[in-house]
Amino acid sequence: MSEENPTLTMIRKFVSIGRAELPGRPHTVGGDPDAQRALVFGMQAVGDDGTPIEIGGALLDLLAPRAPYFDQLVVDAITSGVTQIVNIGVGFDDRALRFRDPHVTFFEIDLAHVIDEKRSQLEKAGADQTGLVLAAADLHIDDIGEVLNRAGHDRSKPSLFLAEHLFLFLEQLDVEILLTGMAGSAAPGSVLAVTAEVHPEGFDSAEVLSTADQVMFGGTSPLHTILSRETWLTLFADSGWTVKDVGILTAVDHFAVPVDGQTAQIQTQFLTATI
Repeated sequence: MSEENPTLTMIRKFVSIGRAELPGRPHTVGGDPDAQRALVFGMQAVGDDGTPIEIGGALLDLLAPRAPYFDQLVVDAITSGVTQIVNIGVGFDDRALRFRDPHVTFFEIDLAHVIDEKRSQLEKAGADQTGLVLAAADLHIDDIGEVLNRAGHDRSKPSLFLAEHLFLFLEQLDVEILLTGMAGSAAPGSVLAVTAEVHPEGFDSAEVLSTADQVMFGGTSPLHTILSRETWLTLFADSGWTVKDVGILTAVDHFAVPVDGQTAQIQTQFLTATI
């Protein structure tokens, strides 16, 4: 496997450490409210020069609306009796520990080296891993349905699928394949919740992506998929998912780039869909 883009590695850890700074996050009776802090203990997000990056207010402003959105979906799923929660591109997220429940299995999917490091962090933290299944996958080559099947996921039972801050870092074709694969593993009553990076209508997606690469990363960007909202909705529909509350926009401004003399404001939009 080719080496991971170091910027992506930094972003994953940067976001995970930032989550530990968010106050008052919900948890189940049997869950650990301090799990995120324990999970990232000793972890550092390191820049290109090897210097640790400090967590700033801008990151917390971005995470502040995103975290409760996905937290509430997990709470709603457990309350409604869903027994399987699939978190794809999980990184060092703590929801399996914070929302631990004797009736729920959390399937956490990520690259092999991320899963190995997370397992190590869990062991260092002495975390109770009851109900947690870790599974390695490279979404560029692995079929998500086969990965879940090997992990013990039951496609005949409803699941909550989470893909938070993942699609931005996958190629568009891989996003399409993943959406279709999750649909094939989703029983009626399943829900999918994702973040999607969205540019305004009228901009060319390839040009937006190329500009973001040059302006923000000097040609070494880990970003791969930024699309218009209409294109995202079409991708979901073609994959078998129906986005809920299409007329209601839930989003946070992420970054802006200059394209053809205009400013393209990129939003992180939260989309929830049913099968």
